[in-house]
Amino acid sequence: MTSNECYSYHTLKNQYKYICSYPDNITLENHNVIKLVSNNPNDIILLYFGGFVNEIKHTLMMKYVSVWDEGEIELRNTKDYNKWMDFTNDSNEPICIGRESDEYRGVRVVIGGSNNHLLFIVYCPNVIDVFDLNKLQHIKRDILPIGHVWVLFHCFVSKMENRTEQMGQKKTEMLLFRCETGLSIEYDEDNNTFQFYTVRVCTTLGRLKYYSYIRVKDVILFFGGHNFTFGAANTVHKYSIRENKWMKFEHTLPIPLYGCAGLISDDDTYVHILGGKNNDNFILSTHMKTEFKAWMGKETEKEKQWIMEEDEKRELEEINSELKEMKQEISAKKLKRQIEIEHIIEHWLRLLSIKKGWIDDFTVIIRYFKPLKIFQGHSDFVDSVQFSPDCSKIVSSSKDKTIRIWNIKSGKEIRILEGHFDDVNNVKFSTKENSKDIQIMLQVLNFSPCGRNIVSGSWDGTIRFWDVNSGQEIKILEGHSSVINDVHFSPDGQTVVSSSKDQTVVIWDVKSGKKIIELENHSHNVTRAQFSSDALSVVSCSRDKTILIWNVKSGTVEQQLDGHNSAVNDVKFSPDGQTIVSCSESKTIRLWDVKFGMEIQKLQWHSNYVTGVDFSSDGNAIASCSIDKTIRLWDRL
Repeated sequence: MTSNECYSYHTLKNQYKYICSYPDNITLENHNVIKLVSNNPNDIILLYFGGFVNEIKHTLMMKYVSVWDEGEIELRNTKDYNKWMDFTNDSNEPICIGRESDEYRGVRVVIGGSNNHLLFIVYCPNVIDVFDLNKLQHIKRDILPIGHVWVLFHCFVSKMENRTEQMGQKKTEMLLFRCETGLSIEYDEDNNTFQFYTVRVCTTLGRLKYYSYIRVKDVILFFGGHNFTFGAANTVHKYSIRENKWMKFEHTLPIPLYGCAGLISDDDTYVHILGGKNNDNFILSTHMKTEFKAWMGKETEKEKQWIMEEDEKRELEEINSELKEMKQEISAKKLKRQIEIEHIIEHWLRLLSIKKGWIDDFTVIIRYFKPLKIFQGHSDFVDSVQFSPDCSKIVSSSKDKTIRIWNIKSGKEIRILEGHFDDVNNVKFSTKENSKDIQIMLQVLNFSPCGRNIVSGSWDGTIRFWDVNSGQEIKILEGHSSVINDVHFSPDGQTVVSSSKDQTVVIWDVKSGKKIIELENHSHNVTRAQFSSDALSVVSCSRDKTILIWNVKSGTVEQQLDGHNSAVNDVKFSPDGQTIVSCSESKTIRLWDVKFGMEIQKLQWHSNYVTGVDFSSDGNAIASCSIDKTIRLWDRL
């Protein structure tokens, strides 16, 4: 099949048949072919347009008769059928849909209007146009209210079940989905105006791009997709337009697939999925066939569980939205009266609906923090901060070449350690429970859970184990190709996890000194990595702006946390493993729900990059440090 030829594919015979060739001056990439509505129900009129930005746009039309019907041979051989010709007006002048400056890569089109005479064209980065097929001109252009999201290869459908239903209607209603963005779009034909309304996208589909979709009856089915962390997906999702309800099916595609095309048979019986790419980015000659009714049955137990968890995620999103509206000014002094706080708590309890069973007590509900204290004393950037095991002190290190120990209750500095001739990048308290002294070690290091050993990472890419009592080096681990940024023992002390500038996270066996598994998915310097309290997961953060939660046993990514718009400098699990705290060069601290992989709070009080964060051992406080020379203490609300 050559690149500029047009074929018909027979879904029952699984065969292609040649129709015609495109004109030689047409580049067949990122174009769109749609079927127009004709006054003659026997006519099939196809419209072609599309193309990259800053390229000459072409608009072609074809009157099509079936190449599979032997009775139509004579009609097909006439000059007016089965040939791509210029789209022209009554004066035979070529009409072009789209300007040279328009980016029609991944463009999507809906046919609407009171006489099915309007083309609604949505294209990159955030534009919606209206083209009148009667007037043969653009009559409206508007900007979609979608922030920084670019619309390309998106889902764009009419809310009407068929084009006949649209006839005579002066209002055209449409739906658009792209990643985490959903819009309900209304166009008023009489006033030539748009109205836009937000539609929530389920979290599992929100991570995907380049999926196939079909609109059948009341539902939209989504097949496959792609995520830059997980690769191609084999998932199938459903959205009910009338119920505004999402579903992720337990059953999946036979193979992971993205960039495919979805079609529905004329009688709405079968769904056909054609083409697409796999995880290796290879183009596939795919043809999958499935009955539409197979996706319309009762939910399985697993699907019911997914619906329940998705409802919980939605409620967390609503609470997070309310917190943002309050601008995080939630403190007793601001609220003034205890009764007002109680009203907020009652409101959250109602939203979170305890009967769902995932909340056991009030301490689980309130995982939100408010600013409590500021510690000032360092004269330069503060690089790291950590709570003492008994939560009574904070230790910090700084580019002012000092280590400072602070009393949390009084907020006062109780000791300054000076004498270094260069920056102090990292500092840790000993975790040895019976230690009466404050033990300080420098550079990238961590104590073993028993307190007898130390693991350190260095600029030469090596990891070393040390005996605390003798100060002797016990073992050297080699395997990273660049600077070790962070290294931590697992809770049982049997393994360590390291992160490096070489973009990898490695889990090592302490006894043998050998790699257990190397975790690769970050695209930039991995700044921190840490085990969860049960040692089943590792969380890592990177200058690629992402946070990844890994399954230690399989080495796969379980969650990708997106939200920071700058390099992520530090990340920590809460002691109960349910929450993650992170900080970044966007001056923000963010809290994440581990189970759902979603942001639950953003703290913005530092005036410069936030360089480090830590949870207290009871999980009731967070400490943060920054280039703004301060340390901040955050208390659970």
